[in-house]
Amino acid sequence: MSVDGPALLVVDDNDDNRYTLSRRLTREGYANLTMATNGREALGLLQSKPFDLVLLDMMMPGMNGDEVLKAIKDNPDTRDVPVVMISADTDIDKISQCIELGADDYLPKPFNPTILRARVTAALRRSSLRALETEYLGRIEQDKRRSESLLQQVLPPEIATRLRNGASDIADYFDEVTVVFADVVGFGRITARMKPYEIVGCLNRLFSEFDKVAEDVGVEKIKTIGDNYMTVVGVPTVRPGHARVAVKLALDLVAAAERLRLQLPVPFPIRVGVHTGPVMAGIIGTRRFAYDVWGDTVNIASRLEGASKAGCVLVSSATAEAADGDYQFEGPHKIETKEQRIIEAFFATRRA
Repeated sequence: MSVDGPALLVVDDNDDNRYTLSRRLTREGYANLTMATNGREALGLLQSKPFDLVLLDMMMPGMNGDEVLKAIKDNPDTRDVPVVMISADTDIDKISQCIELGADDYLPKPFNPTILRARVTAALRRSSLRALETEYLGRIEQDKRRSESLLQQVLPPEIATRLRNGASDIADYFDEVTVVFADVVGFGRITARMKPYEIVGCLNRLFSEFDKVAEDVGVEKIKTIGDNYMTVVGVPTVRPGHARVAVKLALDLVAAAERLRLQLPVPFPIRVGVHTGPVMAGIIGTRRFAYDVWGDTVNIASRLEGASKAGCVLVSSATAEAADGDYQFEGPHKIETKEQRIIEAFFATRRA
């Protein structure tokens, strides 16, 4: 609606009718008026500028009012403009046909000032309410898209889809997957003299690079804990050859950290632990929820990461056996955990 008030388009081939209608509309306070003498002229005006209401004569030469009305309602750019049909014809069938085509109301000739005011006011009010509804629905759709985008960033797409479809208490058991843990070696010592924003900036750069590496092999990051980066191959979708993919990912993470050595204020060397076995996975929490993985396989992968060396990937015998033939494995090495378990492990490298 313009600053001059609602923009009204009066369409009538009769000069006297246009003059009478414009005079009465002006008296009612509607000063922003445009006149059209036929249907084609009216359609051209509707394409050139926005109108808040069209008062359309039903009987005109060339294009009848119902033809003009159909053209208005068939055009996506003008179909929401309210239209009030005006005519001396009291044929109920013709009037109802126009209403079915999308007309908002009917105004009989000769014009009664009270009826004219009421019909125009009502049509403009309905138009305003429709505009508010459209804007409101647009905002809802925008918020929905933003919410879905955030959901996709926080959760794996398959899990986000299940949540949108009404699933609750998501919890799955996987017979065999491969867990990858990566950790910055000597993180406390490296960051002791760094400012908080520098630490966050370095970790963000490092983990963003890790995210790209994981995405390249089609793997979902599960979470980061401090300077620890965790991902699982084979969750939430079962994946054949998960051990081979996991070892490749682990070696790629080491290479990514090495590439960033000259781009960060100080080097952030990493070590990686990898283990293959069963896990449980599901949604934890109700408000700030997260998709997480747990089980002994996760614990062993974490212990292997702690026993690994800077720039190295230490894998369990289960992972080495599953990925055998694609990589070289140096070992075995006996790793004793804090739970007083002995794990047989191998350092993985790419084949020459």
